[in-house]
Amino acid sequence: MNFKYIVLSCLSLSLIFSCGKKKAQPKEVEVIKTIKTPSLELIWQTDSLLTTCESVLYDKASQTIYVANVNNGPWEKDNNGFISTINAKGEITKLKWLEGLNAPKGLGLYNGKLYVNDIDDLIEVDIESRKKSKIYTIENNPQLNDITLSPEGVVYSSGSNSNKIHKLENGRLTVFASNPEGKRLNGLLWQKEGVYYADFAESVFGLVNHEAPSFKMLTKDIGKADGIVRLDNGDFITTGWSGQIFYIYAKDWSAVKLLDTREQNISAADIDYIPETQTLLVPTFFHNRVMAYKLSLGDSN
Repeated sequence: MNFKYIVLSCLSLSLIFSCGKKKAQPKEVEVIKTIKTPSLELIWQTDSLLTTCESVLYDKASQTIYVANVNNGPWEKDNNGFISTINAKGEITKLKWLEGLNAPKGLGLYNGKLYVNDIDDLIEVDIESRKKSKIYTIENNPQLNDITLSPEGVVYSSGSNSNKIHKLENGRLTVFASNPEGKRLNGLLWQKEGVYYADFAESVFGLVNHEAPSFKMLTKDIGKADGIVRLDNGDFITTGWSGQIFYIYAKDWSAVKLLDTREQNISAADIDYIPETQTLLVPTFFHNRVMAYKLSLGDSN
C-alpha cells in the first residue's frame, strides 16, 4: 500500500467521524423571576395604656400621633373616653391629652383644629388650648365613626348606623351621600376623584363620586372593613377590624392580605400612614396598644 493511499484513507475516515458528530447546542437557561409581594414588619408598639384605642392620626408638622381611646363600651355615653398623644417612636407623650369624651373614634386635622367623632357629636377641638371649641350634633343616633377632610377643610363623617356620609362645611351639616343598601359604613378617605369608603358588615371597599354621590363597590371580602390609607404609588391599605390588613392594587382593585392577627385577638382599626418612613400605624382596640409596621412594597408596581 503506497503512502498516498494511506493519507487519503485517513482523511476520509476523519471526515466521516467529524460529520457524524452533532454540534453541541447551548443549553437553554430557565429564568425564574421571584415576585415579592408587599409585606409588613413590626417595628414598635406602645405600652398597653391606650385603652380601647380606635383611631390614630399623624400630624406631620408637629410629628405628633393623636390616638382616640374609647376606654370602655364602643357606643356608651360614659364620659370616660380620651385622646392621647404619642411620638413617632411609640412613646406616650400625653396619656390624657383631652378628656371628657364618650367613645371617640375618627380623627381629622385642619388649620389648628382636631376633629373628633363621638357617637352623635362631631367635636372641633382647638389644639393649642386643648379645649372643645365647637360641637355639632347629628340626630337619630348616627353612630359616627371615621373622619376624612378635603384640602379646603370640609369634614366628612361616616355614620355606621345611619349609613350616610355626613358633611360639615362652613359650619353647616348636610348629608353628602346616603347608602340605603349599606350594612355598616365605617372608614372614609377623601381623594380628588371622590370619597373612598369601607363597609364593616359587607366587607367591601368602594368609592363615592363627588359629582354624583353614589356608592360603587370596588373590592370585596376584606374582613370587617375599617380603616383606609392611600400610598404615594396610588395603591391602598385597608384593615379588617378583627385583625386583618390588606393591600389593594388600584390598577385592578385586587387585594392581598398583608397581616392576620386574629388568632392573637389583636384587632386592626382606623389606621394612618407616615410616608416619609413607610410606617403604618395600627390601633388595636381591645389590645390597648398602637402597633407600628414598616411597609415594604416589594414588586407591587
